[in-house]
Amino acid sequence: MPTARINHNTHLQDVHRMLAVHSANMSKEIGQLSSGLRVERASDDPASLALADGIRSEVRAITEGTRNIQQTFSLLQVADGSLNEIAAMVNRMRTLAMQAGSSIFNDVDRQNINSEFEQLREEIDRIAGSTTYNGRQLLTGGNNSLGPGSTAADLASTTGLSDIRIDEAIPGTYTFIDEPGDGLLTIGNGVQTQTVSIGEDLQPDGSVGDTEFFRVIFDRLGVRVSLTGADVAGAPGVYIDGALDGQQLVVEEESGLTFQVGPSETSNDVSRVDIMDMRASGPILNLTDISIVTINDAHNALERLGNAIQSITTERNLLGAFQNRLQLSVATSDAVVERMVNTESEIREVDVARSVTNLSRSQVLSQVATQVAIEADTDIERILSLLS
Repeated sequence: MPTARINHNTHLQDVHRMLAVHSANMSKEIGQLSSGLRVERASDDPASLALADGIRSEVRAITEGTRNIQQTFSLLQVADGSLNEIAAMVNRMRTLAMQAGSSIFNDVDRQNINSEFEQLREEIDRIAGSTTYNGRQLLTGGNNSLGPGSTAADLASTTGLSDIRIDEAIPGTYTFIDEPGDGLLTIGNGVQTQTVSIGEDLQPDGSVGDTEFFRVIFDRLGVRVSLTGADVAGAPGVYIDGALDGQQLVVEEESGLTFQVGPSETSNDVSRVDIMDMRASGPILNLTDISIVTINDAHNALERLGNAIQSITTERNLLGAFQNRLQLSVATSDAVVERMVNTESEIREVDVARSVTNLSRSQVLSQVATQVAIEADTDIERILSLLS
């Protein structure tokens, strides 16, 4: 049978313990309701937090892939717009060839018609070469990059080489010849070489002036470089006459365009498309050596021009099909993201109805415990009455 004690009031201690429990529960429910989250920290639910964070990471990756696809549309539309203009020019060239192939025109007329014919061919090359997206050429069959063994670039801190442009260079190995004191810089790829005079831009000691730089253009080889002096922003080193002797640039061609549309490097998440060389001088259109100065030339040109039009149409169809594929990928990604976000919400966010119910329950129990604490003081009053 329980007895009254002076040093310990067991009933009141039980009430205080339960009050602490109810107060902690109320704080937890109020925190969840105010933030809207059931899982705010790892201690709330470690397994659920790990699952929700994993889903959120995947959602961000898929969303970024969708953004990449949207930007890809812009790139492909630039290429398709230029192909449309090239197709119109080739059609015009075929029209001119049909005119020149008729005996109602004389040789002088054909010379005049051929003048427009040649201008159209040059314009096709210009458009194909100038169709770029963020500096990347789209209609020239590939883009160049520096490959392993490019010592002139790898050792830029000692060669003073910067701003290397090789977009128009033929793939291969280019070697510099840079004899000290001669004021000349030569580069060659084993087939062709070109020498440029640089002596006038150098200081008496053979270096480039402080805070100065100048561009060296090897136009016949399609290579452009800058030689820099000291304290030039972004320049890794200082050029001194002779520093480039024997150094190399290895030019490699990158074929095709790669688009990251998913969170991994597998074929499902990486899309690739090849855009052929659409220059009139390229191997696809192959319009370099045709003319319409004679009836026979005009007749022979018609078949080549027809094949060129077919090649352009095929290329545009491939780009259109690729865009449609990416459009379906966007729709699929949007549906997946919608469902994954909903799943994360169910895991991470609070059930308001349940949380409000639990909060009300804790508040009621806390109020009851407070009233019981008052009643628990009767033990003390009973002891005091015995002592009086």
